[in-house]
Amino acid sequence: MDQNDAITGIDHSNEHPTDIRIIKSGVYVVIAASQVGRTSGDGASSVDFWLRKNGTDIPNSNVRAVLRTNEDKDVIVNQTMMPFQKGDVLNVMMAVEKIGQGLGIEAIKTEGRPLIPSIIFSMHKIKEETKGRWISSQKGTNKTWVE
Repeated sequence: MDQNDAITGIDHSNEHPTDIRIIKSGVYVVIAASQVGRTSGDGASSVDFWLRKNGTDIPNSNVRAVLRTNEDKDVIVNQTMMPFQKGDVLNVMMAVEKIGQGLGIEAIKTEGRPLIPSIIFSMHKIKEETKGRWISSQKGTNKTWVE
C-alpha cells in the first residue's frame, strides 16, 4: 500500500506500508479489496486474505480466491466492523496454497484507463470509543455485551 488518499483517525506511511496505526479510538468499518491474479503455475490454487490486529489474527476474517489459470483475475473483498484503541496496529495478511504458482495481489495497467490497484483499503470510523464490545457464539447467533 503505497498511496494515501484521504486519511483521518489512522496513520499510514511508506516507511511501514503494511501497518495501519490507529490514532483515534472508536468503532471502525474496515474494507480491504485485493485484486488477485496469477503469473505462473498450473491447475487450481488458492490465495487467502485475513486481518490481523496487534499481531493476532482477527477470528473469522479470512477470505479465499481460487485461481485456475494465468488469465484468472478476481477482486476479493474482506471487511469487518470492530472497536480499535489508540495505538492498535492493523495488517492485511496474505498466504497462498502453493508457492511458485505466481499467486497474489496484482496491479494491472490498462491502456487508456486508470490503473487497477493491487489493493484498495478503506477504514471508516462510525462510532466514538466504547467501553465494551459485543461477542458472539461460534455460529454468531447469540451476542453478549462485555465490558
